[in-house]
Amino acid sequence: MTGIDYNQENRLYSIFVKVYCDDLESDMKLGYIKDNNHSDSGEQMYLDYLNDRVRVYEDKKQLKMKLLSSESDGIERRFVLEAKGGKEVKNITIVNSIMIRLYSDMANMLLFRYKDIEEGYKFTASDTLRNYLVK
Repeated sequence: MTGIDYNQENRLYSIFVKVYCDDLESDMKLGYIKDNNHSDSGEQMYLDYLNDRVRVYEDKKQLKMKLLSSESDGIERRFVLEAKGGKEVKNITIVNSIMIRLYSDMANMLLFRYKDIEEGYKFTASDTLRNYLVK
């Protein structure tokens, strides 16, 4: 489950991602970075994974996310991230490919909010990209 809320006034994307811990660990073991000898901290590994699997683009330019918090109850891991956008935005593209290599029938739900728009969308292994014309 992913939620993305874009605040146009401060050009800030608030991003929430919730995944099952065991699936996350399995997907991360498949290798999300070219060299599997990644030695960064757990938080940095999570951020790298999320920047690879959940991408936000403004007019074809990828925004880098910043990890604000990460917590786990042993079953689910919840991440809160943010990304800073540009001044003029016409097209927002969201790519979500969390765990599609693990499960061919994977469905990732998205709740996207921008101005008066609030839309739910279901990403699948064959449909990982969604465009929003916002101007």
